[in-house]
Amino acid sequence: MMFEPEPAKRIGAVSALVFVTVAAFLLWIHGNRLVLNNDEGIILDASERMLQGQTIYRDFFGYMSPGSYWIQEAVFGIFGVSLRSGRVIVILDFALQCAILFWLTALLAGKRTGLAATGLFFTFQATMPDLLLAQHRMDSASMALLSIALSVQGQRCGRYWYWVAAGLLGAAAAVCTPSIGLIAVTTMLWLSVEPSLRRFLKPYSLGLCAVALAALSALWATGTLRALIEQLAWLGQNYSEVNYMPYGSIISGYTAALGGATGVALGVRALLLFGIALPAVLPVVATAAWGTSWLPGKRDPRRIVPTPVVYLLGCMAMFVAGTYPRSDVAHLAFVAVLPYALTAAWLSQRAPRQLAAGAFMLLAVVAVALLAQRAHDMRDEETVSTPVGTLRASSTDAPGLRRFLETVRPGGTLYVHPYKPMLYFLAQAHNPTRYSYLAPGLMNGDDEAAALRNLENQPPEALMYQALDRSEYLRVFPHGWKLNHRFPRIEDWIAREYVPVEPPVYVGGYRLYERARHTAPGFDGG
Repeated sequence: MMFEPEPAKRIGAVSALVFVTVAAFLLWIHGNRLVLNNDEGIILDASERMLQGQTIYRDFFGYMSPGSYWIQEAVFGIFGVSLRSGRVIVILDFALQCAILFWLTALLAGKRTGLAATGLFFTFQATMPDLLLAQHRMDSASMALLSIALSVQGQRCGRYWYWVAAGLLGAAAAVCTPSIGLIAVTTMLWLSVEPSLRRFLKPYSLGLCAVALAALSALWATGTLRALIEQLAWLGQNYSEVNYMPYGSIISGYTAALGGATGVALGVRALLLFGIALPAVLPVVATAAWGTSWLPGKRDPRRIVPTPVVYLLGCMAMFVAGTYPRSDVAHLAFVAVLPYALTAAWLSQRAPRQLAAGAFMLLAVVAVALLAQRAHDMRDEETVSTPVGTLRASSTDAPGLRRFLETVRPGGTLYVHPYKPMLYFLAQAHNPTRYSYLAPGLMNGDDEAAALRNLENQPPEALMYQALDRSEYLRVFPHGWKLNHRFPRIEDWIAREYVPVEPPVYVGGYRLYERARHTAPGFDGG
């Protein structure tokens, strides 16, 4: 059976309901929830700078392609600058992923299987707070998934406009994350190999070219095309060495995650860890399961290629390949929809009923446990008034955040070292350097020197600093053992020019500093 034999409109209606429900729920419960993640501020701070008239790559450092910056800038322009508007896109991305997961799974194996897979996906993904933050990988994965869904529908209906739209979205995804362009390559290969689909190669290519030309024109018009090319070359030289993570790994490793537990506690913790590791487990399971089903003699190869399952398996492989060099569980989670859909469809279509039911019940138990833990964590949250809206923060983070915002006022100058750009956004403070962050091991001596010149020319009124420990650095970047985790010239300057505020003020592990008296404006040395 290739498709669920019930009206596709009914599947589409439920998919739309899934999208609206998930989006509304997350906008309510997560839209103003503070998560002190290192990366979210990269997009939010940069997009706000762009909204204020600065040009990315030229006026300030941006490490990735411009798509997600452009999208977030547009949202800020429409809804205003706030944390909630900063979360709109990622929440819509995730809601779209849930809807596409249901649609694909229901198409392949029925609505009940689609609802089961979507419920598990929502629970395991939404209980990881760091996943639902402004993130270029979430933007690109969601657009690529919609492009894939349109391609599948285009095969079913034989209408050209589906393929044009699929091409448009495939190219837009690559503008956010270039490696996602592998999905477009896979689609074109499918169109080229399967005779019944070759007539759609032209409309799909038309969509790809239209977005590519529009993006190139925008970069040319703003004078940033060359700067982007130079930035991508810089990434090619610097990114992989520090960011490499083996497939399926987690920060600190699985042994540390088990925490020395024994007996029943060890079993419970291992089960929870298995649920968290599903983005790495399911691609392997789906590939092995479908591959075994298609062993020679079990099915005519000529009937395999036209099926959407082959295409989806190819796209899944490209999604996984696109996470390199950081193919850890956290990054695989951004592209987990197809593994969920393909595994669920195989269990429903081809596995013994007892195996399918047992797998669902086991994962449902883990999902309920994770939901209970997350609900417990949220009970202790406090509201904090900030320049970007009234936020909900943990009882651990709230006191320090309040004191930080009492000192650093909107429009004031602030420097955060080395890596927490979210603090600029939360305080609505001005960063005197062109760097929202200095990633240890990624930035080089020239970047450090450029940032130090900016700081010396315009010393900030306040500074947030974390002395990064070598062991902590290697915990997050285990492949960076040959790299320097410090910026000694900037840190020496901080030690000379700034002193910590007393009593101490900490936000997300960073301590608040103020200028030393001998450097304060107006001090006469007497």
